[in-house]
Amino acid sequence: MTESECATKRIPVSPSTWRTVHQLRKPGQTYDDVIQELIQRDSEQKLIDETERIMKRGKFVPLSEIKL
Repeated sequence: MTESECATKRIPVSPSTWRTVHQLRKPGQTYDDVIQELIQRDSEQKLIDETERIMKRGKFVPLSEIKL
């Protein structure tokens, strides 16, 4: 992250939330890195959940069956 992209922001969290985020940090990782990783995981999980929902509904068509 460049200096121009970096801005100090304060986000109030409970002590237990801070401890949890702190425990998720890997050596050399910033809190910003941890939050970005959590956002990425959440996005991936939403895609998985939506795909499973579509498949259960029975309206999923495998890509191999799509004719362009």
